[in-house]
Amino acid sequence: MNSLDEPRRPLPPILAQLIRYGAVGASNTLIGFGVYALCVDLFAIQYEISLTIAYVIGALNGYLLNRRWTFKAHDVDHAHSTWRYAAVQTAAFLTNLALLHAAVAWLGVEKLIAQAVIFPIVFLLTFIPNRLWSFAHRARPIAPAAPGTSAR
Repeated sequence: MNSLDEPRRPLPPILAQLIRYGAVGASNTLIGFGVYALCVDLFAIQYEISLTIAYVIGALNGYLLNRRWTFKAHDVDHAHSTWRYAAVQTAAFLTNLALLHAAVAWLGVEKLIAQAVIFPIVFLLTFIPNRLWSFAHRARPIAPAAPGTSAR
């Protein structure tokens, strides 16, 4: 039996999640960067405001796809996952905004190039908090055994 005939081992769950998170992040990046570019170049909106608009639209897309597909968090309460995801995205946005401002205002990097470099970095920084906090599956409490029954 050669290596082509051997069955493939499934990816470790965290790696599979990271790949799905990357696909969602890629869609968010395309959507967000497209919105950002339209706002900056076509509508001549200030780049900080353009970034805000792009992040809101990307965050909505990301929340829906990450909740349903990446983390399969169907059993996680929307109230908790929504505000937690919003907190992570807010931190990511503020980090992105600070880096973008520094690159454009202090280093003189062109706005679109700066954002193209910063977006993937910030994306990677959000995976662990979203995995472990925003969409974390909480263990359900174990119900105590009824009197007179044995627990196994």
